[in-house]
Amino acid sequence: MELRQLKYFVKSAEYLNFSVAAKHLYITQSTLSQQIKQLEYELGFELFLRNSRHISLTEAGEEFLPFARKTILDAEDGVQRLHDLQHVKTGTLRVGVTYSLSTVLTEGLISFMKTFPGIKLEIFYKTVDELLVLLREHKVDFILSYKPLSDAPDVDSMPLFENTLALVVSKEHPLASCKKIKLSELSGKPLILPSKGLQARTMLDKLVDGKNIELVYKLELNETNILLQMVATGNYATILSTSAVFGKTRFKAIPLDEPGNVMEASLLRLEGAYQKSAAKEFIDILLNTEAVKRRLMNLFE
Repeated sequence: MELRQLKYFVKSAEYLNFSVAAKHLYITQSTLSQQIKQLEYELGFELFLRNSRHISLTEAGEEFLPFARKTILDAEDGVQRLHDLQHVKTGTLRVGVTYSLSTVLTEGLISFMKTFPGIKLEIFYKTVDELLVLLREHKVDFILSYKPLSDAPDVDSMPLFENTLALVVSKEHPLASCKKIKLSELSGKPLILPSKGLQARTMLDKLVDGKNIELVYKLELNETNILLQMVATGNYATILSTSAVFGKTRFKAIPLDEPGNVMEASLLRLEGAYQKSAAKEFIDILLNTEAVKRRLMNLFE
């Protein structure tokens, strides 16, 4: 049994299509099929049910899959540990970021790339639920996100700073002079909101739940930058975390005056997983950026 065969099996199980899996593995379909058959022969079990249209995992395949994944990850961790022992500053670091914390990341990215030019960075912008899937599949090394509102016992959370939801308007908007605002004051007012699944929307729905408040929104978007472009026209207001407009002088973030309106920005890592030296270096740089330190001091612009 070879590590290569296990990788072929896992990729085939991921796509349940030999042709697609082969394409992602950069091998021919015949080579993939041959290697899977060889693996099945050595194990003494069929791993896939095959017909002319598609494949599916057998019961043996379902049982074997998590062990195959763990073996691959253990091997990759072993190689990474050897590189770290030699202080090799090469390789790839994969970071997941939620949309609302993208502005926190920029300064750290620039500093890290200058300090470690030999390390390739891959940044994934997605919702926290999507990023948690990638984290559990070891496709990202850590996540920069607000702490999930739902339990995630397999994820270790390292707090960075606390934040709040705010009504975000342009400085020309009629509400721009407000110091804070209650959700009840927004009842019936036209809004544009982040889509369900984004953390700001999840937190907003939690604050509204059980209250006699009807928020009227004309548009939902899962792209924060487009929301802000529309808010910049002066005709719309939205509800986002204050961090989403940190450093953006065109906007005013008016904190929502509601109990429980606290969001904890965190670094999320898989419990017990090996952490690359590159990840540790990046986290150290991030913690010392002005973007994080100013938020810790509550110096919001």
